[in-house]
Amino acid sequence: MDIRFLTTFIEVAKTRHFGKAAENLYLTQSAVSARIKLLEEYFHTTLFIRQRNSIQLTQSGEKLLPFAKQLCATLNEAKQELQIQSSEYVVCGATQLASEIILPQILSHLHSSFPDWSVKAEVLTLDSLSRQLHERVTDLAFSTEPLKSEEVNSEVLLEQNLALYRVGDPKTTIDASDFVAIDWGSKARDWLLTAYPQLRDAKLRTNSLNLAINNLQSEGGIAVLPVGVESQFSENVTLTTIDALDEIPLTVYVHTMKQVRRVGLPDIIESVTKAY
Repeated sequence: MDIRFLTTFIEVAKTRHFGKAAENLYLTQSAVSARIKLLEEYFHTTLFIRQRNSIQLTQSGEKLLPFAKQLCATLNEAKQELQIQSSEYVVCGATQLASEIILPQILSHLHSSFPDWSVKAEVLTLDSLSRQLHERVTDLAFSTEPLKSEEVNSEVLLEQNLALYRVGDPKTTIDASDFVAIDWGSKARDWLLTAYPQLRDAKLRTNSLNLAINNLQSEGGIAVLPVGVESQFSENVTLTTIDALDEIPLTVYVHTMKQVRRVGLPDIIESVTKAY
């Protein structure tokens, strides 16, 4: 049985609400319902009485709850003990844009400053990044959007201005047939649609800066890019600034859990936050 089924059961029992449990676990409500259903099938019993405005534990659910808590606590203790005894390692997770903008520098810093540590790096969605951070699968998380959690410390590592550029032959018109939309977040998107409503559509939408640059370099077009991005284009490619996104910078955050239990990890976290 997957231990996450029991943690989901415990959360639903605590909140008495599938929606709140899903929010706390960074899951969809349908995923929570599916896990509870599989757990009920495993034990061949009903664990919750589902009423319109109330969810109550059945007698079987009441009996299972202390065993579930004990089992989860024991497995977490075993996991932490094995991690302490195993070789030193750090797991970095990043969303697509953050991985392209800052993760290479972070990995170089870790390799040079902590040569005895093994490093693992993954590119994840924001939801997966948050979930793995809370489950302590990921040690350091990087994203271009903030994480909202009372259990997480979030610090700004990088701020960089954004501007709307034209790549290639200059034109006087600005229309969607030339537009490459990069997902810089809701503030940048709102600014763009207010200033240039014709850019509601795009010839390409992506969450990858590298993919966008490759497309712009080969086909030309317009896009919101970090100021100073010219160095990533070939010398024969012309970049023209159309407009600046005043007061809407590109921001990269580093997220860590407030309670760090692994030996040596606080030194790595401090080193990364101070280096940038």
